[in-house]
Amino acid sequence: MPLPTNFMSARERELLNYLLKYDEETPVSTVAKELNVSSRTIHRDLKGVEQTLKSYHLELMKATGKGIKIQGSPENKQELELALLQPSAVEYTGEERRTLILCSLLENTEPIKLNSLAIDLKVTVATISYDLDKLEEWFSNSDLTLVRRRGFGVKIDGTESAKRAAMSQLIAENFMESDLFRVMRESIKNKAASTGTNTISDRLLGLVEQDKWVMVEKILADMSEELPYSFADSAYIGLVVHLTLAMERISQGENIEINEAYLDSLRDTREFEVAQFIISKLEKVFHLTVPEAEVGYITMHLRGAKLREDQDHRLDLDHFSSAVHARTLMKYIQRETGEPLLEDNSLYQGLIAHLEPALYRIRENMAIHNPLLKEIKRDYFELFQMVKRAADESFQEIKLPDSEIGFLVLHFGSALEKIQNVHKVNALVVCSSGIGSSKMLVTRLRKEIPEIDELKSISMMDLEQEYEAFDFIISTLELSNEEYPSIVVNPFLSEKDVDRVRQFIKQLTKGHHPRTETKDKVRSIEQTSTHHSYESTIQELASFQLYSKTIVHLLKTFRVLTWTDSTEVYSILKEACTEIENDSSSSEKITEKLWARYEMGGVAIPGSTLALFHTRSNVVKEPCFQIKPLHASLPIHAMDGTTTNVDCFLMLLAPVDEPPEVYEVLSAISGQIIESEESLTLFTSADERKIKEHMSQAFREWLTQKL
Repeated sequence: MPLPTNFMSARERELLNYLLKYDEETPVSTVAKELNVSSRTIHRDLKGVEQTLKSYHLELMKATGKGIKIQGSPENKQELELALLQPSAVEYTGEERRTLILCSLLENTEPIKLNSLAIDLKVTVATISYDLDKLEEWFSNSDLTLVRRRGFGVKIDGTESAKRAAMSQLIAENFMESDLFRVMRESIKNKAASTGTNTISDRLLGLVEQDKWVMVEKILADMSEELPYSFADSAYIGLVVHLTLAMERISQGENIEINEAYLDSLRDTREFEVAQFIISKLEKVFHLTVPEAEVGYITMHLRGAKLREDQDHRLDLDHFSSAVHARTLMKYIQRETGEPLLEDNSLYQGLIAHLEPALYRIRENMAIHNPLLKEIKRDYFELFQMVKRAADESFQEIKLPDSEIGFLVLHFGSALEKIQNVHKVNALVVCSSGIGSSKMLVTRLRKEIPEIDELKSISMMDLEQEYEAFDFIISTLELSNEEYPSIVVNPFLSEKDVDRVRQFIKQLTKGHHPRTETKDKVRSIEQTSTHHSYESTIQELASFQLYSKTIVHLLKTFRVLTWTDSTEVYSILKEACTEIENDSSSSEKITEKLWARYEMGGVAIPGSTLALFHTRSNVVKEPCFQIKPLHASLPIHAMDGTTTNVDCFLMLLAPVDEPPEVYEVLSAISGQIIESEESLTLFTSADERKIKEHMSQAFREWLTQKL
């Protein structure tokens, strides 16, 4: 029978929690440094730890010259991890104590006496005062202020949105994505049998009425088919946390405030419609009236969320700056490594998909938790430093936090590993941390285990739909459904993981698993009956017809407008729109739209003398691309926050509500512009004949790739 952990010393529990994070040996000196104790202390604590491990059928392995690690099955490790969530009945660690203090402060609007906190946590007032000193650093990274005065007590000052952000951050720091729902359901399941122990997990989940967690998650799960895009599992869980906190705080009468002008700008986004849709469902279930400011707040969260997949990203005209930054980062890393990264379209699309919400998060001061950051810094130290230098060069006016750098490292690490060795594989991969870590794991599997035939990365939510055509699942978290043969690995795929996966495959094929025997037949039937079906063929041909029609129209109507002597942006835009549109009313409306876009942020392309002005408008009847050259250079704010001298305005106009193929073609023009130094120089030349030649050849290659 496992030994109870609630009477274990706080240091022993901290040591176990640390060792459970790593599959490889860790030197004792490293463990001691991480836990802020001496190596002698670690050796002394290991004696008690070994007894606990034995009771969970686990073993402490000690390798001379390498270090220590916990050996045993993932199931037994998970059982111990859950048990460790029960804190000591005698003492909390300093970190746990400070987490509990934060929970109390975030829940209370009135000051709390230090003596009251000391009694609750069974420590001295001096210890609480020390903890508050340590929390000052935590608050320095938030928009909240810790107010402390003698005779007054302690409280938190700040906006409701800042308090919710702090609650979300606390939950993210204390739960891995794979743990949150499991612990949440376990807590609800066992609440009737509660012993009154104030566990860390219960206290964090107690920021919200427990039933609300399950209700919000069920609503989102039921809506997943209706949402216009899918999230990374980490972003999905973040959305559940965000919405659940919102419902709880609204029910308590705590509403957020948002600038009306900013809210108005959010109303025009696709994410605002999605937020309204989600809120309408939540209002019915919780019998609440949700203010529109809350819809705006959820819109901000959706715009900053990591998407599940890059979806062969159609470069949205509004996201052009992300494409520019992606190219700049790829050029830098290619220059440093000598590898042909600029040819990797998958890397390019993945970076665009990541950078758009990442840049939004940074602009809006929205923190994101990267649960793999420590491992990324340790295992990819050189690449991390390289990407950080690349980001400093690309984002001169924006400071990317290490958490965002870490996600970019996963993208580049995946691309660099793929260059070394790519193989086809034959399994589903479930990775909860998003696009970058999923790609990294897939690439490592392809390199290390060539005996697998095919591989596909999916979300947990898509498991039931996708599994029928595959033999087994490689996952970074435990799957509750035993029907699916599965194996759990570390996102970085250790050598031990590789051996375990190979052994798993041997056992699977040795047993003649039914899916293995029937899958090839199923695929053969699918390929002959549905892959080239009449409907799909007609749909593909219709798309190519629309691609061709749009390209022909753009090439025929492309021209270099008259040179201008004006030195004012608005005047130049008005002059260009008048030349493009014969209707004065339409040209004025388009000018206003372009001017509004200019005032929102940089439009000049970094490293060039070009500025891209683009918009969608209901007064634009046909897609249009034209160039307005300037006699005198004009200083314009660039997309990287700097200012650059511009010689040409690129005018890219689109109607609203066009088929996706039209916007894909327009996005292809954006890609042609920033493709290389030579292409930037060509468009700057304003040579109409040469630009037409270049665009026609580029479109020919683009259509060939589509085929």
